[in-house]
Amino acid sequence: MFDKILAQLKTKYKDLGLSETILKGIANKLARSVEKEEDIETAVAGVEDDLKIFQSLADQNRTLASKVAELEKGKAPDPNPTPEPTPNPEPPKPTGGEDVPEWAKTLTEKLDKQAEYITGLQTEKVNKTNAEKLVSKLKELGVNESFYGLHVQGKTFEKDDEIDAFATTVKEAEDKYLQDTSNEKLKSKDVPLFGQTPKEGEISPDVANYIKNKYNNETNN
Repeated sequence: MFDKILAQLKTKYKDLGLSETILKGIANKLARSVEKEEDIETAVAGVEDDLKIFQSLADQNRTLASKVAELEKGKAPDPNPTPEPTPNPEPPKPTGGEDVPEWAKTLTEKLDKQAEYITGLQTEKVNKTNAEKLVSKLKELGVNESFYGLHVQGKTFEKDDEIDAFATTVKEAEDKYLQDTSNEKLKSKDVPLFGQTPKEGEISPDVANYIKNKYNNETNN
């Protein structure tokens, strides 16, 4: 599934100039939740906004790397620079044996933070989608919202099978809770010997009828 998703990502977003590493990272995340081949196209289309963010960050990084390289060479930036031959050039690296310059450390930290930010957005989006799937499944099973509300908080899933299994578990728990509650109510209910419970100080009609019939039978005998 990963290879098919990656192939579609490369075809659909070839004009964004994204690196193989970024596309593989996105494909890997989608492969965790996409189980059917017919769902690949929809999943690939759903990450367009995220990939455009990657493109914007990549453009910023290329500009930053270019300016740093110019400064290292000790000359001002060319007002008409030659377009870069590759979409994601590596920032200049120090020669062997030299300490890593401060600018390189700063650039690395910036790229790491951007990668963490994008990963966070991806994870948040997946969790939100899975949470919506879970609520939909619980409603489909007829689980009351007041019951499942506390059970779904903070839950995360990677596959639809995990969502279905958890929803089924919650449904079974609700059924057991309702059955136990019903049984307790029946146990605690005081059922009178002669049906209807009389008002205080009165004899119930059933008791009165029983006494009357018994009296008549004994009289006739």
